[in-house]
Amino acid sequence: MLEPALVVFDDQRGSFGPLTDLRAAFELRAGLSTCLERIEHRLKRRASALFCAPAIAPLLRERHSALINALPPGDAFELVSGACMGTLKPFRCNREHAEMLVGACSEDAAGNGERTPWAMTARIAQTLTEDLDIFRDAPVLTNCERRALRAEEGQSIGAHPIMIDRSASIGPLCVIDASKGPVVLGAGVIIGPCSVLIGPCAILDSSVISPRALIKANTVIGPHCRIGGEVGGTIFQGFSNKSHDGHLGDAFVGEWVNIGAGTDNSNLLNTYGEVIVRLEADGGLVRTGTQFWGCVIGDHAKFAIGTRIMTGTTIGTGAMIASSRPPATLVDRFAWITDSAEAARTFRMDKFLDTARAMMQRRGQTLSSAAEARLCELHSKAQQQ
Repeated sequence: MLEPALVVFDDQRGSFGPLTDLRAAFELRAGLSTCLERIEHRLKRRASALFCAPAIAPLLRERHSALINALPPGDAFELVSGACMGTLKPFRCNREHAEMLVGACSEDAAGNGERTPWAMTARIAQTLTEDLDIFRDAPVLTNCERRALRAEEGQSIGAHPIMIDRSASIGPLCVIDASKGPVVLGAGVIIGPCSVLIGPCAILDSSVISPRALIKANTVIGPHCRIGGEVGGTIFQGFSNKSHDGHLGDAFVGEWVNIGAGTDNSNLLNTYGEVIVRLEADGGLVRTGTQFWGCVIGDHAKFAIGTRIMTGTTIGTGAMIASSRPPATLVDRFAWITDSAEAARTFRMDKFLDTARAMMQRRGQTLSSAAEARLCELHSKAQQQ
């Protein structure tokens, strides 16, 4: 009997703001991998089809070999909703039922979804512990060895696993504290001298941690990032920079973001009350259910030196902030905010694309035609608001 085809879909019921402008919710980073990669490794097979919002389907076709927004042949399917982090029991159904469920973006498919950025960051400790088992035979861990720091590297403490890829480099006088959770250093990672890493945390492939950095608990630095200063309770999707001093706490950062030196965010209200956010200009206020939440930063956002980001801020895709005053707690996509302007303007699309291409070229990447088309679509909508 043939195994049912695995279908993973974004039910589009999550609240991720600009983080899903260029990706499906199941492509968001959760720990050592994206949600989709976790699902595939837990079920030990690749997804045959992926369902997402039509606007981002061309992007997924560039990134994945699976069918996009179409079911494969056959009459037996297992459906999983995208942001599956808890118990995973795929929902088995025939073609007629599958077409109905993905068409209606049903929640009947399996999994306990993490439907907000702060829910995903709050789960990092559990996620990383699970990942050490889920990915134990996967490339992300196969070249890792569990070991303490060597004398020339510094000092490590704690009973939780410290997993260090054999190609990682650790400077002198570093400290790794695994007393409250695991620490994972991926392939090609460079940890600068005198840095402190507190588990649970993960620094993934080819990321560089600046000298004297403090990477606090519940942090995941995605691949190809440059991170310095103080960071905690935060997920970096990947390919972003925060190379210098400054604080970033309880945040979710997209790709191709550049955070200038001395930029700080607040992740706690002066009243110690629950943080309430707005993720979309046309959306309502959203309760986070927590005292600690800093910000959501969409892809390709840029911050000048010394930027101050207030508690519960959402920064839209492509925004450029260069003002001495803190920006509003909801910054529109492609906003151009400077001290010289009385009100926010819109980043010129040609200038934005030049900047995006220049940053991506520094990482050996190019802006795909599908990504450019989607960014132009988002820019056009931003101008109409």
